[in-house]
Amino acid sequence: MNIRENPWLLLPVLLAASLLVGGLALGMGEHWINPLSPGDDMASRIVWELRWPRILTAFAVGGLLALAGAWFQVLLGNPLAEPYVLGVAGSAAVGAISAMALFPDAAWVMSIGAFIGAWVGIAVVLAFAHLGTARLLLAGVVLAAFWGAVLMLLIALLPERGVVRAYAWMMGDLSNSLLPGWSLLLAWAVALACGLLLSLSLDKLLLGEKHAEALGVDVYRLRRQLLLLASAVTAIAVTAAGTIGFVGLVVPHLMRLLFGSLHRSVLIASAFGGGLLLIMADSAARMVIAPAELPVGVLTAMIGVPVFLWLLLRRTS
Repeated sequence: MNIRENPWLLLPVLLAASLLVGGLALGMGEHWINPLSPGDDMASRIVWELRWPRILTAFAVGGLLALAGAWFQVLLGNPLAEPYVLGVAGSAAVGAISAMALFPDAAWVMSIGAFIGAWVGIAVVLAFAHLGTARLLLAGVVLAAFWGAVLMLLIALLPERGVVRAYAWMMGDLSNSLLPGWSLLLAWAVALACGLLLSLSLDKLLLGEKHAEALGVDVYRLRRQLLLLASAVTAIAVTAAGTIGFVGLVVPHLMRLLFGSLHRSVLIASAFGGGLLLIMADSAARMVIAPAELPVGVLTAMIGVPVFLWLLLRRTS
């Protein structure tokens, strides 16, 4: 029996990879610190109070984005769909920047504003859920453009210091999350469990709506469940870390290539693969121009674009 037939065989491999990458990331930074023997008290605090929570956040956010990408791709029947396609990230960004403009001296309010903005965006998208896949996608594109215009207006009205903070958040920021790493990890586990419960229905939906209905799937109900679940997961990820691109687009495609198209395998592999990718990208972002940091979204784009183009060329050749 191989991994494609029994996705649970993936778990030991993915858990081992997570421990290995997480352990290496604990030691990485401006200076290497052995996580098993940090040495003095300062080094120990750097490892366990600064790096460890950030690694948990990166793993959970990356996994959530990859899960959301996999759901949006089957929900919209579009391989180019990704977590931000329906404008949820744009509404979250508007909420975050609005909160920062109102309370410029409180960094934590950006996360609260992002969460409120994301749910406003979800409520607007749900109002269009009955229109069908094609119109829902068009509505998402228009909403994303609208939120983008509002966001540019807000940024134009910000003082110079606020503009720098706004762009830093919009390119991804894992260092100032209001949500603790353990709560994000819990959200990751709940999202994966929900996805696995829907996995058989998702496999049937790949055959087309008529075939899925003939096999007993309530397609309308399933689409609403997927829309709400994927949007909620995106809202949590954006609230925790800002907008981080390409993880939700590339990881599900790569996991399907490696482990087949059955959603039990794709979702398990994406949940771990997205987390591992973001941990590695964040570790590199902290080291490339140390002691300064690159926005993690820059690294995910630099990794994601060539990988996606390679996958695209491979599928068309």
